[in-house]
Amino acid sequence: MKIELACHSGFCMGVRDAVLRIVRELNRTDEEILVYGPLIHNPQTTAILETRGLRTVNDLEGIEGKTIAIRTHGITADKLREIKGRSTRYYNLTCPKVSRVQGIIRKYSGNGYYTIIVGDHDHAEVLGLKSYARAGVTVVSSASEIGAIPEAKNYLVVSQTTQDADRFDEIVTGIRARRPDITVFNTICESTHNRQADVTEGVKAGADALVVVGGRKSANTQRLAQMGHEYGIRTFHVETEDELSHEDFRGVRKVLVTAGASTPGWIINNVMERLYDIRFRNSFILVHLFIKLLQFVLRTSIFSAVAAYFITAFAQSNAGYAPDRRLCLVSMLYIFSMYTVNNFLEMQWLLVRNPVKYALLKRFRFLLIPLAAAALGACGLILARYQPWIMAAYGFSALMGTVYSTGLIKKAVQWIPFRLARLAYSEKNIISSVGWTIAAVLLPLLSRGAAGDGMLVLNAYVFSMILMRYLLLDIIASQGDLILGRQTLPATIGPHRTKVIGLVVMAAASIPYAAFTMTRGAPIDLVFLAGLAYMGCLFVHIPSRSYFFALKYEFLVDFNFVLFIALCLLKGIY
Repeated sequence: MKIELACHSGFCMGVRDAVLRIVRELNRTDEEILVYGPLIHNPQTTAILETRGLRTVNDLEGIEGKTIAIRTHGITADKLREIKGRSTRYYNLTCPKVSRVQGIIRKYSGNGYYTIIVGDHDHAEVLGLKSYARAGVTVVSSASEIGAIPEAKNYLVVSQTTQDADRFDEIVTGIRARRPDITVFNTICESTHNRQADVTEGVKAGADALVVVGGRKSANTQRLAQMGHEYGIRTFHVETEDELSHEDFRGVRKVLVTAGASTPGWIINNVMERLYDIRFRNSFILVHLFIKLLQFVLRTSIFSAVAAYFITAFAQSNAGYAPDRRLCLVSMLYIFSMYTVNNFLEMQWLLVRNPVKYALLKRFRFLLIPLAAAALGACGLILARYQPWIMAAYGFSALMGTVYSTGLIKKAVQWIPFRLARLAYSEKNIISSVGWTIAAVLLPLLSRGAAGDGMLVLNAYVFSMILMRYLLLDIIASQGDLILGRQTLPATIGPHRTKVIGLVVMAAASIPYAAFTMTRGAPIDLVFLAGLAYMGCLFVHIPSRSYFFALKYEFLVDFNFVLFIALCLLKGIY
């Protein structure tokens, strides 16, 4: 089964800007923000934002002294005036495309034109548009309603921005047959037109199934699903990935995925993940088992733990020591246990960010949690043979790594008077990279008595490699993190600025490592720069994408570890 994502899917410009603005306001204040009517027609997004302090109201009672936002679909002119007069502060998040239609109606109505709105009678946008037509208005949803338009001297015809283009053309043609001198503005949003065109082109290209992702109350999403039914292909209108079953896609050759203008990227990503899972489940059994195994080793952090073993061996070898395999094993067990503990402490994030990983961890929790505890115990037994300060340093690092994500620590950090310190704590990718470097490089090298420039260069090299990995994984999850309020660099400054930081980090680590390697007279070790270069290529590629089949891109990111381990084995470092 081939899976294709339509070119124009997910947040349109107006919805994206509205959500970003609300999220930024919620990040800046603990004050409750009201929104008059649903901000957008996506219940999953609005439900998450409500947990963060955005409350949807359906009347204007008690808005004095409050901050209130105006939904993307717009509101009536009298309600807007009332909000301006009674609220302490308001944010007009009306989509610019909707505001343009309001302005056209206001202008022509002021000149005596009778307004005809092609749209759905009870749609929130249409109700708002009607209020600007002071010279009279009729809403027409089908050609059969044209006869109800009263006589007038001049007519203005506009469209609901999410209206079907073919229906609009049909109605305009019918009106012109009676009144050729009408003034027409095709105000259908280009985003809506493009989504509908994607479905038409997808069916022509051979799609025999259509998955439409979005709220069931979203007009533009409903129309996309309706088009699928009209074309006679298997059509599924879903709000989340849970509504898709592998039995539904038996015999499907090509499925086209599209999404409404209010559908966030993280839901689209989850649906894509589910569809690929269905594809592999319905494929050859060995392919299905391989994908399941890959998913298990990546998402339970087993593969990262194995990589930690070789990172410690690499650091010791490049510092001039034969690898101490016991310390390499400690690194592997430590990284596995810390990842496992933190994954289970942050399950509420995973439920939204990556429900497939959430389900996997939940399913194997009775295996993974005891294994993590056993791994920490084994670390203690191995380190008992070393100097007491080594064991104490690992123990303190493990303690900090364990309590880092607990609610108690999160609350305590908020009392720190220095904003920079609070910000540093929230940027977990940086803190986690430091933790990796301490456990896999710093402590193993200190235990061997290493010092000098080599110590600094090797720590910087590994820190950069791990930080780049975290940044790439955070870019993949950035839209969901932004809505959830999870502070990562991509969510804070955007994927493209994060790309620049990633490339700077790559250069900053590569130059001193190359100089150190040449000084040691070991130019062959320059091959280890291939991993950083590979990650740099990913930084060029990944931020340009809006949606991801998460497992594929997680594997692409962690393929750097495959490359690193292969180079270590070729050099005999283990």
